Amino acid sequence: MVALLAALVAASGCSLKASTAPTGKATATSEMNFLTPTTSGSVKTDIQTQTAVAQQPAVATATATPAAAKPEATKAPVQATKAPDTNTAATKAPAAAATSAPVSIPTLARPSTYTLQKGEWPICIARRFDLDLASLFAANGFTMDSRPATGAVMKIPSTGNWSTSAYGARALHAHASYAVNSNDTVYTIACYFGDVSPEGILAANGLKNASDVKSGMTLKIP
Repeated sequence: MVALLAALVAASGCSLKASTAPTGKATATSEMNFLTPTTSGSVKTDIQTQTAVAQQPAVATATATPAAAKPEATKAPVQATKAPDTNTAATKAPAAAATSAPVSIPTLARPSTYTLQKGEWPICIARRFDLDLASLFAANGFTMDSRPATGAVMKIPSTGNWSTSAYGARALHAHASYAVNSNDTVYTIACYFGDVSPEGILAANGLKNASDVKSGMTLKIP
């Protein structure tokens, strides 16, 4: 028995020498393992207090980085809209095209008598008033060779018309513009065309008197 006890004592001494002092490294638990007893209260109370402190979330103390200032957006310059000038911008209504009043041409009526003007002759008068040439000659005692003077008054027959088959068309030339020559009068111009009156030529050109027809003028023939 004594030998057995001695052996046990020797074995326990060897185990104590081989043990290593605790390093104080914390375990992976949520509680802290204190190696030495504390002076405040019981060990259980201190462990509970430290556990509560360890479980509190850490307070972040990082200094907030100021946000970078945003570059100010460049605004396009706003152009002021100018109200239109009502004095200058107003659209003027187009002026109505001037319309010339229609020219009134005197109606060529057959007279009872006619006074010959300078440059006229009996056949010219017969063409103008649509007369039967034989009847005109008979009423005034004329022949084809007769040359009545300027100012002679001729009798105009009330019946009979110009014979186209015997004497040709009344109109000698187409009605168009006519350039007045130095020896022309409105009466000779009327005889040149045949079936137009001097009064009609004056009216078509806005003239009042035969003396208004001048050399170099261009006349419209109605």
